[in-house]
Amino acid sequence: MPVISLALLSDIHGNLPALEAVAADIRARRPDAIYVLGDMVNGCAWSPEALDFVLDQGWPMLLGNHDDAVMQLGAPRMEARYHDRQRYAALWWTRGRLAPRHVAVLEQLPLALPLAFADAPPLRLLHGLPGNFFVGFRPDSPEGWAIRHLEGVAEQVVAGGHTHVPMVRPFGRWVVINSGSVGAPYDGDPRAGYAWLEGDVSGWRAEIRRVDYDLAAVDAGYHASGLAAAGGVLGAMFHRTVMTALPWVSDFAWWLRDQPAEILGNPRLAQQLYDAAHGPGRWAFPYAG
Repeated sequence: MPVISLALLSDIHGNLPALEAVAADIRARRPDAIYVLGDMVNGCAWSPEALDFVLDQGWPMLLGNHDDAVMQLGAPRMEARYHDRQRYAALWWTRGRLAPRHVAVLEQLPLALPLAFADAPPLRLLHGLPGNFFVGFRPDSPEGWAIRHLEGVAEQVVAGGHTHVPMVRPFGRWVVINSGSVGAPYDGDPRAGYAWLEGDVSGWRAEIRRVDYDLAAVDAGYHASGLAAAGGVLGAMFHRTVMTALPWVSDFAWWLRDQPAEILGNPRLAQQLYDAAHGPGRWAFPYAG
């Protein structure tokens, strides 16, 4: 019986050392195909290098929300919030590092990719939810909520990323695979992660693989590149996330949305207030909701 093997990786976030380690692990396993499920850029020091690496491999990519945010900057459709260059300093720093050819690549990426196979069931690749790359599936996602978002998806196996938390979980008649994150895991395990799938006529079997890489190189890269100095509070929180494998940056960004103008205008004060009230075991985001 023919077996098809796929490697799915997501949420690289400019973390080139992690990407190179994952690529070496994948090459040793010789899959039939490799797909990147979005968020190649923004977060670590090597966004252009990471994007070039994926392009050189010829791996198909999806558009993630961070990719979209970067290519919005300076464009007519730019969201009003991104005018705040102090708050989004890391995003603007990343945009300044990308060449026009990088932005042109991002502008052509699809939001979803349906895959059909002669010897395995069809598979749908996404970044987050169907039609929404700002939200994704998690191990603690309520089943009814997940099923509502999966209605209308013909494929019974769906794979994505976005939440940086790996999982393989059934929701009703669907199985959802989250490949986790190459560059910034949120599950307390700092190793880079990706999903390995094997499929045949009987269905798909998924495994989440974790790969060690040089975290010290990422730490040094923040400082050597200038990102640590120029990236502001969100850059610092992303750095903290990578080093701890905990969702500091997303949780802080979520908390920040509801703060008054005097806090939004003082990012360092915002970080101090956030750190005093939130962290492991007391996150601001309702992760189980």
